[in-house]
This record gives sequence, structure tokens and C-alpha cells, in this order.
Amino acid sequence: MAMQHRLSGLLATAGGAAIVLGLGPPAHAAAADTANAIAGSTNVETVVVTGTRPQAVDVKKQAQVIMDIAPLEQIRSLPDENAAEALQRLPGVSMESDSGAGRFVNIRGMDADLNGTTYDGVRMMANNPASPQGGARAVALDAFPAGFFGGLEVIKSITPAMDAEGLGGVVNIQPRSLPAGQDHVFDASIGGGVEALRKTGVYKGDVTFGKRFFGDRLAVILSYGFLKDSRGIDDIEADYINDPTVVPAGTSAFLASKAFDDVQYRWYQYHRTRQGFGGGATYSVSDTTELYLRGFHAGYTETAHKQEFVLNHLADNIVAVNNATGAFTSNGVTPYYSDITTKEELGNDLIEVGGKTTVGVFTVDARGSWTKGSDQFPYAINARFSDPTGINVVYNNADPNRPTYRALGGVDLTNPALYTALSKGNSPSKNSDQEYAGVVNFSAPIHLVGEGGVLAFGASVRERVRRAQAYAAGFTVDTLSLAGFVGGPDTLYYKGAYNIGPAPDYAKLLTIPQTPLVADPSTFENDNENVYAGYVQYSASFGALDVVGGVRAEATDGTYRANDVDQDGNLIGPNVARHSYANVFPDLSLKYQAGEHLQLRASFSTAIARPGFNQITAARTIDVQNATPQVSQGNPGLRPTIGRNIDLMASYDLPHGGVVSVGAFYKWFSDYIIPTVTIGATDVPGFSGQKVNLTSFSNVGSAHAGGVELDYSQQFEFLPGPLAGIGFEGNLTYVDSGGQIRPGEHHALPQTSPLTYNAALFYRRGPVFLKLGATYVSTNLWAVGGDASTDLYSQPRFRLDFGATYDVTTALQAYVEVKNITNTHLEFTQTTSKAFPVQNEFYDADYRVGLRVKF
Repeated sequence: MAMQHRLSGLLATAGGAAIVLGLGPPAHAAAADTANAIAGSTNVETVVVTGTRPQAVDVKKQAQVIMDIAPLEQIRSLPDENAAEALQRLPGVSMESDSGAGRFVNIRGMDADLNGTTYDGVRMMANNPASPQGGARAVALDAFPAGFFGGLEVIKSITPAMDAEGLGGVVNIQPRSLPAGQDHVFDASIGGGVEALRKTGVYKGDVTFGKRFFGDRLAVILSYGFLKDSRGIDDIEADYINDPTVVPAGTSAFLASKAFDDVQYRWYQYHRTRQGFGGGATYSVSDTTELYLRGFHAGYTETAHKQEFVLNHLADNIVAVNNATGAFTSNGVTPYYSDITTKEELGNDLIEVGGKTTVGVFTVDARGSWTKGSDQFPYAINARFSDPTGINVVYNNADPNRPTYRALGGVDLTNPALYTALSKGNSPSKNSDQEYAGVVNFSAPIHLVGEGGVLAFGASVRERVRRAQAYAAGFTVDTLSLAGFVGGPDTLYYKGAYNIGPAPDYAKLLTIPQTPLVADPSTFENDNENVYAGYVQYSASFGALDVVGGVRAEATDGTYRANDVDQDGNLIGPNVARHSYANVFPDLSLKYQAGEHLQLRASFSTAIARPGFNQITAARTIDVQNATPQVSQGNPGLRPTIGRNIDLMASYDLPHGGVVSVGAFYKWFSDYIIPTVTIGATDVPGFSGQKVNLTSFSNVGSAHAGGVELDYSQQFEFLPGPLAGIGFEGNLTYVDSGGQIRPGEHHALPQTSPLTYNAALFYRRGPVFLKLGATYVSTNLWAVGGDASTDLYSQPRFRLDFGATYDVTTALQAYVEVKNITNTHLEFTQTTSKAFPVQNEFYDADYRVGLRVKF
């Protein structure tokens, strides 16, 4: 039995790391079974329904990879509604939000497209193509409701048995499952509350049921989670002209730099239903053979209503600037309303079948899987109603958070009868990304060096198909009064600072006659990307030292298809880019138990980030409405980014169940990819030497990211009386990164925040648990501009959340949650200065109550 446990433990890296977290068994009992868990066993019973932090700590200690874990107990302790929001609590992880919810995560400062996402070791496909840096490889984690999964891992060092994708790390989502040795389980919750900004309701719940049959030979688990809300967003966005020659002589340089090209007042209301349902079954054919089947669907359906009031062409004719007050007077301004209604259906799907058996001295496990990510808009109506005459306006953005405006001549800009020129139309789209994969692994006790040596080897095939297509339909009329499409009181928003006119009748917008839908040739993408891999690794122990090392080889064969179009969007012809290359990835992991309480780790790992589909495509979009044409296109000549990573980690067990750890890492990259902007490019095909503002992507050579991570948790049980319930959880990550963002100009890498931290005070005593959690993400470069004056930055974010539970009985628990107590804004600026905001939106707080039952 001891040899069996050592064998399984040394196979820890064969399929990634997984959590063993148990409600019933105590932590030390769960630890005895961690061997199978961290081996990434194909048994759906690997992960149990509820997990505790002490059990998660124990799994981390036994794993051969460097990793962090968010067990279900920890996820439920704060109002995190999806996988992204739960992951932000872990060391080195920062969250990017959209539509008021967490969506993507960065690991150690790496853009989300550069990290991997798996579901119990099976690689997930991208769902939302609008990833922050345009790679369309990241999985949008808001598709996964918090009650649907059993735990989360962030794996920061990889081994030869794992896919080599993951420059920053790999997010592994674990399913809900039966605890080992438990006949059945039932775990459910229901709750609701209010989102304060619009006083709208939010409802959520989940249920998991598992049962063993036929003398425990068959285990079945089913789970379902949902969240339904109607989130409101108040937003102001702006574009600057960045041309000091357009302002009158004598204008101060500071005010000249603040001249708007346009300013946009945006009121949003989203109606989203997020659901996840799945399950699995394991059947033990014999003591040595096991088969399993699992699958899931997770995603959301969302309708969005957007009222946007825009002052456009503010810089075309600036007639006066008041240096004392900061007021601009502009003539010939074109105001318009964009009343928008959309429907989006986004999801991830998985079907997996596999098993394991013993053949002689070899343990063989194999699986086949199909996974899919999809995102489609059945309709996306944008009805733009403009004032065709133009007006004269005075605006002032001296207060960057509250830009004011007024029309001259007594014009009421909220009067819908002014807006009679109709444009835009309908732009539905479809995106899908799916993969068929097969994996087979072999392992056997082979004693070459050290004790308990295990040789493991295997192979995998991944065949991926990605498709994208958008469509367009115009309106059959170009003159129509906005007055016929409003149906409510004036919209007062941004804490009452603005009145942007009568609320639109969104249902009526759908009745505007449209021209037939036509495929937009510039948006067509049809890509195949196949990856063939093999690996060999050897594991052994040398006293207190465990060693895992080996090499992985991956061959990539990709074909990326798009269309060439002319300046008018007409199809010229297909463009096909083919790329085939092979890479070798050596990896070495060391774990040393320096004493009863001190553990030391070191690893060297290598990884790859293939160019993003939107980055390598030959597709391009052209906008010729401005004086200088704007062209956005991919770069079919991009090479993959190769990363090498050194990790050092030390953890120490404190008295009374506390843990403190400190780590350092350094990553260096070749052929790093970043977005590029070229102002006045003269070599763009189709423009014959004409100056063009070109947005694309480039390999910028070498880059690096290094830093330190600190993690500490402790309940202060040594304090007297009721104070013994007080505890603290916290982590801090500092990252220093650099690379060439423009020729000859080095800077921190896009989306790399130098400082992130989490801190939480909690109180646990008897039936009461209280927790106040804080997260912080520092400023980072969000988008690279043509020069430093047009770079966009994400401003620092600090947020407080609160969670409380009360155990009514051993089976019934009541909870209270408050999300975003601080009404934290999402704020982007041009340059690092807050004097130049380009987006400033907020959502206010959420308040929720509910019940949980488990037995």
C-alpha cells in the first residue's frame, strides 16, 4: 500500500493537479488520498462537494507542481459569482471585468490569452473572442457560475505530461463530485437580493446530487448552478483629438491636450441568465479497470439595452477656449443617440469518455474529448438617430469625472424630435471554437535512480477548428424621428448628474425595417490548428527530495483563412496562411521537505503561446470616414512566443493551523507579441503610398516578467475567549516586466500590474462566520498607442466585499453577502494621468441573502 501511494504521488504531474477536498473526512484523512487527486485521476470522484482551506493547503504540499487552490468553502465565503471573481483571491491573479462582472484573469501579469484553461485537465476552448489583447484564445470565465464547480486551481509550473500552453499558468476548473467513501451527497442553495444602482433583482442557486449504486461500483454525480440578474451600468467615455493645432491661438497647452473629439454618455441595462449543468459517472469494471463519462454545459444568455448620447465632431470647429474656466466653444457639433438592443448567447461544452487499467507492470489511462466554446449574437440592433443640422455647444472637462455640456441658442438636446437622420443597422455574428482530442498515458515503476522511480510517457492529439462570421443589414429608411421610438421618462443617470433624454422603446427598435442580412467578408475566419505531442518523464525520491523531470515535444500544424477586402469592403479574394513548426519543452521540478514544517520547491519549466487567432488572421477592417484611413489587421507572419520560467517557493506551517509562504519567479520570452499602432503608415496594401493609421500585431523580440509572491493565513486561536475566532488571509504579488512596445522604446508589458494584493479579516466561532475581503490591482498599460501620449492605462482598483454565514443546524445554513461595497469604478485613461479619462463606469453594490442545505 505504501508503494502504491508513492507511485501515485510520483505520477502527480501526469494529468495536472486536482483538489481532494472533503466535507465528511477530516483533513488528515483527505490527505491520505491526495495521491490520486494530484495525479489528475480520470475518476470523477477525485473532487468532493465541499472543500476546506486546510485540506487545500495539504494538497498543495503534496503536489509536485507549484499551485494555488480556491476550495469551495473559500469561494462561498465571499460574494464571488463566477470563476473569474473567485480566482482573483489567489496569489498572483488579477481580474479583468466587463459588464459589471469578472470575465478574464491574468496570472503573474500575463495577458489572459497567454494562459491555459482546463476543466479537470481537459483544455477548454475560447468562448468570447473579445479578449483584452485581441488574441481570442482566452476563456471568458464569467461563463461558469460559482455554484456549478467544486474548486479552482492555478498551476504555475508545468511538467512534460501537461500541455505546454500556459506562459503565466493554467487555470483548472474542478467539477463537483462525491467524497471518497461517502454513499451519497446532497448540497443546494438558493438566494436573492438587489443590485443597488437600478434597484433590480438578482437571484441565484445551485444543487448537487450524488449517489453510489451496485455495491459502490457505479458512482453518479449531477450538478446545476444559475445566476440571474439585471445589472445596470453608468458610463462616460471620450476620445481626444490629440492635435494642438485645432485649438485657437493662446490656448494653454494643458487645455489643448484635453480637447475632445467626442464625448459619450452611456446608460446600460443588462439582463443575464448564467447557467451551468453537468455530471459524470464512474464504473469500476474490476479492481484494476475503471471507465468514466462526464460532460457539462456552462454559459449565459444576455439581452442588453443601451442608451448612448454622443456629442460628435467637437474638434472640427473650436471657436473659443476659456483658459480660466476650461470651457470650449465648438460650432457644428453633431449630436446623436445610439439606441442599442442586443442578444448574446455564450457557452462552453464538454463531452469526455475514458478510463484506466493495468496491463502487466504498466498503468494505462486514456481519454477522448470534445470541447467547444461559442459566442453568437442573434441580433445586434444599433439605431443611430442624428441631428442633421449640427449645433453649437459649450463643454467643459476641467472635472475629468463629470464633463459638462450645454447647447447654445436655447436648444434642448434631450428633445427626441431633433433627431431625424437614421443610420447603422443590425450586425449579428457567430463565433465557434471546438476541438477533438485524445490522450493516452503509460506509467510503470522503473528503478533507475533514487527510490520509488516511476517512468511515465504518453502522447496526445488535438484537432481544433475555429470559425467566425459577422453579418450586416442596414435600415430601409434613412429618415426617421427618434420621437417615435421612445417610451419612458427621461433617463437621469450617473448619480443624477445627467439627463440624456427619454428612455428608448427597445422592443420597437426591433420593428424598424431592415435590408436583407449579408455576410461581411472582412469578418470571415476559418482556422484549423492541430497539435501533436509526446512526452517522457521520470520521477524519483532521494530521501526528503522528490524529483520530476523530462521533456515534451509538440508539433503544430495551422491553417488560417480570411478574406482580403478593398476600401469599400468588397471581396478581393481569400487569404490563406499556413504555419507548421515543432518545439521541445524540457521541465524539472524539485520538492524538498526540509523539516516537519518547512517545505522548499524549485522548478524550471518551458511553455508556448501560439499567436492568437485574431492576431495571426489575414482579415482586416477599414474605416475611411476620417481624414486619415484607419486600418486594423492581423499579421500572418507572427511567430509563437516561447517562455522559460524559474520558480522558487518556501512554505512554513505555523502553529494553530496557519501557513506562510514566499516565492520568487522569473520568466523570459522570445518572440513576445503585442498590439502595435503605426500613425501615418505608407506601406499598407491597397492604399498606394497614402498615409494610414494602422493597428496590427508584432513580435517584439525578447521580454521578461519577474517578481515575488507572499501568502499568509492564520486563525488566531491563541487569543483569549471570543478573540480566538479572529483570523486573517492575505497575499501580495509584485511583478516587474519589460519589453519593446515600440521600436527602441521599452516599457512594462501590457496588462502587467506591478502590484496586486488580497486581504481578508474573518471571524469564525461556533455557528457564526464573518469575512471582509479586499482586493487591489495597480495601474497597468492597457493598450499601446502610436506614441506615449496615446497609450491607454487601466487605473488602480480597490474593492471591498463582505460575506457572513450562520449555521442554523448541522444541515442548514443562512448567508448574507454584500458585493462591491466601495462602488469601485472601472476607469481607463489616456496616459497614466486621471486628467484624461477615456472610460469611467460604475455599478454600485449588490446585497444578497439566502439559505444552503447539505447532507
